[in-house]
Amino acid sequence: MSVLSETTPDEVRQLAKRYMRRTGMAPADFARRVGYHYNTLIQFLSNKYRRGAGSREQFICEAILRFIGQHMGDTGNRFSGKLYEIGNVRVLRNVFDRLIEKPCILLAYAPPGSGKTDVARALIQEQRGADTHIFRIYCRAGISKRDLMHRVAIACGSVGDLSIERTISNLRFDFGDQRVALYFDEAQHLSIECLETVRELYDELHWSLCFAGSHQLDRIFTKWAGELEQLERRVTDKITLPAVTPEEAEQIVRSELPSLSAAKARALVDSSHVDIRTEGSLQRYLSIGRVMANIRELQELMPAAVDPTPVAVDQSLEETA
Repeated sequence: MSVLSETTPDEVRQLAKRYMRRTGMAPADFARRVGYHYNTLIQFLSNKYRRGAGSREQFICEAILRFIGQHMGDTGNRFSGKLYEIGNVRVLRNVFDRLIEKPCILLAYAPPGSGKTDVARALIQEQRGADTHIFRIYCRAGISKRDLMHRVAIACGSVGDLSIERTISNLRFDFGDQRVALYFDEAQHLSIECLETVRELYDELHWSLCFAGSHQLDRIFTKWAGELEQLERRVTDKITLPAVTPEEAEQIVRSELPSLSAAKARALVDSSHVDIRTEGSLQRYLSIGRVMANIRELQELMPAAVDPTPVAVDQSLEETA
């Protein structure tokens, strides 16, 4: 980050202190992450570190700036790799365009194996700008409304307080009138209390919200129609992401393994289906994660037949079940 590289030591000290306050990270943990001893960091933060000839203060500054530059909000959602322009990518890209265009609430459903999680990571990076922010929040099963709001604050690089009211106040202060969108991944795990709590971010802060998950998410909204009336009335649209087709998967296989015959490419795709129990019965889905795992296995077996340049394509399409 060019702005950070020109920061003075005093500004780095203030930046580090603000980062620790915002994320709740203890100085000892921060010291380990930037690669310095706790006592060294404390001396630097208190402006007591030695200066003059041979001073290593600049190296501490560089380490702190490098770490903060790589972890400024939305931690754990970095993306590197190749993104294929298949159906679900095009649909999800349109979803993010709508989230940024104006405040709205969208529901996005995706079949198992579609790779929506890492596609979302990639598209979120595409959409970010100086006054545009999209953050992804993973919703684990059984999460409480307080823990969810804490995850929202950490993803945004803001202060996550025990009080939900103060957390929302911190978010309002940190982002002001900037355009912000939140992408809640695996949103079928959210309770009524969680959904009603994050609705306030739309009502009061005018943030866009996207609840993404399996088709079970739609059934939840239907089941709780009476209790979620206020949220449901605010839902702008419900979008279904298409499943990855065998033709799309074969194109990916042929692009990564150009020496593979058409018959073997089809065989690889056929072996990449998974059986998932849905609504009491087993349903068969094509898993893009399984496709990418099979590609990697073949690349290791026939390295001379593929481009030697590493391709992190699995990070763009793979989804954990």
